[in-house]
Amino acid sequence: MIELGRFFKSPKDDATEETLRALHTQNVLDTYYEKGWGWVRTAIFTICGILGASIYEIQTETSIWENTVQWFWNKLADFGNWLVGD
Repeated sequence: MIELGRFFKSPKDDATEETLRALHTQNVLDTYYEKGWGWVRTAIFTICGILGASIYEIQTETSIWENTVQWFWNKLADFGNWLVGD
C-alpha cells in the first residue's frame, strides 16, 4: 500500500504534500535565521552606539546624558513660559 500524506489523498497529490512540507520546513528555518540575525544585529549596533557615545564624551569632555536632560528641561521651561504667557 502507498503511504499518502494527511492533506492529499491520491498518489499524484503526495508529491504536492512533500513540496508543501519542504516549503514549510524552509519557512521555519528562514524565520529562525531572521530572528537570530536580528538579535545579533541589535547587539552589535547597541555595542557600537555605546562605544561611539563613550568616545564622543571622552574626546569632548561633555556628558550626553546631562546635555539631553538640560535640553529637555529648557524645552519644558519654554513650554511653561508659553502657557503662562511670559
